[in-house]
Amino acid sequence: MTSSTTGATSTRSVTHGNQQDEAQGASRADTWPGPAAPLVWLATLALIGALLGGLIGAVVGATRDEAVTASATFEVVPDARALNSPLATSTTNTDTDTFVEGQLQALESLRQGQQDDDVSLSVTQVGTADVLRISATAPTADQATAAVGGLLDAYVAQRQEAAGESVTAALAAVQQRLDALAVLGGTDEAGTPVGQEVQRLLSQQSELQAAATRVPGLVPVLRGPTADEPSGAPAWLLSGLVGAVLGAVLLLAAGAIWRATTSRLFDARLLVAAGVTVLLPRLPAGRVRGRGRQVPNRVPNARALSAARLLVPQVTEVGRGASSLAVFGADERAGASEVAWELAWAIASGGAPVALLTTASAAHAERPDGQRRADGTERVVTSALSVVELPAQLDDDALAAAVARQRAAGRQVLLHAPALTTGVRAHDLARHVDQAVVVVGEGVSSLEGALAAVRDVSGSSAPLLGVVVTTTSGHLGRAQVDAPAGHPAEETTSPRQETVPSEV
Repeated sequence: MTSSTTGATSTRSVTHGNQQDEAQGASRADTWPGPAAPLVWLATLALIGALLGGLIGAVVGATRDEAVTASATFEVVPDARALNSPLATSTTNTDTDTFVEGQLQALESLRQGQQDDDVSLSVTQVGTADVLRISATAPTADQATAAVGGLLDAYVAQRQEAAGESVTAALAAVQQRLDALAVLGGTDEAGTPVGQEVQRLLSQQSELQAAATRVPGLVPVLRGPTADEPSGAPAWLLSGLVGAVLGAVLLLAAGAIWRATTSRLFDARLLVAAGVTVLLPRLPAGRVRGRGRQVPNRVPNARALSAARLLVPQVTEVGRGASSLAVFGADERAGASEVAWELAWAIASGGAPVALLTTASAAHAERPDGQRRADGTERVVTSALSVVELPAQLDDDALAAAVARQRAAGRQVLLHAPALTTGVRAHDLARHVDQAVVVVGEGVSSLEGALAAVRDVSGSSAPLLGVVVTTTSGHLGRAQVDAPAGHPAEETTSPRQETVPSEV
């Protein structure tokens, strides 16, 4: 008996030391049950949205016809300056800004006359220079180039025609005056006024004839119609990136709306506001779909054991002898079996003997037929941990005897009770244990269901210590080593059980 008390005291000291060490490294999100930012959940939503949106965007970008752009640049110069000859009948305004505006309007008129549903044409001024650019976007490079060339040719032809007519008219006027002077006579005399006028008209005629030869080069083309080289990433990649961003944003927004409208409990402080005691820290219970009514058959990982060790001193005092604790689940997916399993391992890892009692139907409901054991058997997991699989329909006397037998052997008793939503009455089970806790799944249980479970257990004979909140973090590690075959719990002998605390 002395050995047992000493071992229990030592165990409590070790557990308390581990609690202090682990509490120092625990973050606020690990100790306070809400509202811890669901970073993993948000990251998962963003990743799924990005993948779906990126895939859809890439497919749309790949199947969509990629448009090709072609362009041409040219300089616009007034006719008189381009031909280097004064034309009485041509445009003599040399103001660049005014002239460029007029040419833009002329090109816009020509562009409207060449409209095509498949081609998009535009005319812009390059900066503040007297240089214009014609751009065309079409499904193919040939279409784009042809559209640019057609508009440029029409504009050049229009300018050349107007300039040619001006030069021809000016030459005709000069020739007409020369003919008139020839009638008067004296055209060969250089010193006479008639001779001087004739010389001037002949010089002007020579200049106009030279200007006529410069009409074809009236519009200097700096860059002919050419397809532009594609810049940047391909269309399917750009569409995929845009789709990924939009998909992530939309799915995050949908997740936020769902969290705001769902009845699930995402902030355990709502329980605190309702006057419920919430025990810290939260215990990992794995994915919701992976939870079941049966007790897990794998060793908890280091994170789960660390959290459970912090929780053990709040639910049981190992150093004061054997005690019993009932673990009730607010619903079937709350993670009560995972919490009972982690608490049992945490107590046993400190050296104190512990027995986890669970109903056989719940423990073996999902096991293959070849692996099912008889009701009432005890499975030795470690030297300090045993799992007792009780019959599904167990009367009060048999349950009381099972609990008393384990306590008499000096073991801490954990009773894994079925979820309260299955119709189990908390009062019928709580009368056989000293204390009880309620397990609530974060993001799984509803606030109403959690409060109803707390009310039911609080009305029983066992004091309710508080609510244990579970998270969806992974809780299982390596596979459990094969344990000795189970044997009926009634045949468990006292000497074998007494050796466990003495070894501590």
